[in-house]
Amino acid sequence: MSIIIILCVNFYLMNIVQSSTLTTPPQSAVVVAFEDIYDLSLLANTLSDQGIDTTLIIPASNENEVYETLIDVEVLTVKVEIKESTIYSEKKTIQICEALLKDEQIAKKIQEIQPTFTVFPALRHDGCLLPWAKTVESIPVIWTRNREEEIYVFEWTGAALSVQNTGFWTRLWTNMSRRSIFYTVRDEYIIYALRIAGKYLPHTDVNLDNLYDDVHLILWGADVILRSDFAPLTQLIVEVGCHHCRGPHPLQNDLHKALIEFRLGTVVVLLDENYETLIKELAWKLPQGKEGQAVVWKNMKWQNLNENLPENLFVHPRIDRQDLIGYGRTRVVLSHCADTELLESAFHGSPVICFPRNSYEVKNTARAIQLGFARSVEEIDTLSGEEIANTVNHIHETMSYRENARKVSLAIRDRINPAVDRLIYWLRYMARTKDWNLYFLMPANSVKTMNEDLQFFLGLFVGVIVGAFSTIGCMLTRYLIISKKVQRSKGRYTR
Repeated sequence: MSIIIILCVNFYLMNIVQSSTLTTPPQSAVVVAFEDIYDLSLLANTLSDQGIDTTLIIPASNENEVYETLIDVEVLTVKVEIKESTIYSEKKTIQICEALLKDEQIAKKIQEIQPTFTVFPALRHDGCLLPWAKTVESIPVIWTRNREEEIYVFEWTGAALSVQNTGFWTRLWTNMSRRSIFYTVRDEYIIYALRIAGKYLPHTDVNLDNLYDDVHLILWGADVILRSDFAPLTQLIVEVGCHHCRGPHPLQNDLHKALIEFRLGTVVVLLDENYETLIKELAWKLPQGKEGQAVVWKNMKWQNLNENLPENLFVHPRIDRQDLIGYGRTRVVLSHCADTELLESAFHGSPVICFPRNSYEVKNTARAIQLGFARSVEEIDTLSGEEIANTVNHIHETMSYRENARKVSLAIRDRINPAVDRLIYWLRYMARTKDWNLYFLMPANSVKTMNEDLQFFLGLFVGVIVGAFSTIGCMLTRYLIISKKVQRSKGRYTR
């Protein structure tokens, strides 16, 4: 009798759950990456960890660049031959786009998956993947990777206002740069990508005017710790910069045993292969032996396995970056200070020496220096192993760097809802409300601020004043000229 009662109760509860409007069926996501494979595979891994069936699509030539410990993420590769003469990113992504759209195996797989979401970056992806997502009836989700993409996406969607606190000429130059980015990508990528999409997906009717009509959810891949250059006008801009941040896992036994022998701790290097000579020189300049410091270099393209290296230099191509950054004996991190790397260092409270490669990383470096847990190679007189070693020792011996890094780490960790919770909540919200009209969450088409109105009226007032004085001045000048001519015509100035 008791068994029958239990079965009836369970059946009743199942009916309640199934009838609830807040529950959603199992969800799936396709993450597409034409470039920045590592960062997008991190996002795919986060979605998989949170119970979303995830598939990652990447070019076959970049298969070795995915996150080292992908769990339950199916990786599909697009076979594409990039011509050696193709050096521009726009042309490369157009070739990858065409290869993706005509790949029958991927098309068959996507039909089987029926993905709830299609997640991809905006820049050099949208012109191809927005029509593709519409064809497979998937919710398009845009992810911004850097400042350039933030400018680009918010220019398209109008979902955020630019926040500028610089002088007039700097603001003018910034606005011109924003428009330049927008039109360059449109003319050099989107127009051609839409032609290809129209060729393989003829029934989508997607064009420049309605390209972003189906985009409601934007994942902001940064953090207010790094920057806050825009004021969101909708809740559907979701900050997820540290979505993958977690505590460090133990290092491999052999590596841990080797590193623990060096009593002054470990220097973690995340630089690319172009810095090989500098890293070797740095390892030689640091204290050697048991009283010295170890250098661990993560280089995914390392191949010189038989090369003689300094005894305190360890090269590992396939090791989780966060396990190194958060390692208890890590004293400083050498990084390019891209968004993801810098956020990981901030999360784990590790001081950084930045080697920026572009203007965006330069701005990240300036922000990290402002927060007090970083140094930049631009502050160093000569880029040599000895100077870098001196900087490493300075950071190691100065407590303020470690203390400031700890404060930044607490600022990220002590939030009421972590980035991953926001990410999953809003994805599930979009799945639940897929067929709703979300006009109440959409930003206004044209947003004006009181400051703009004041500036308009101030400019109008100044213009009227200047115009009045200019008119009066012109009239006086004309009067004097005419008066002088009249006097001359009457012979008053003749001799």
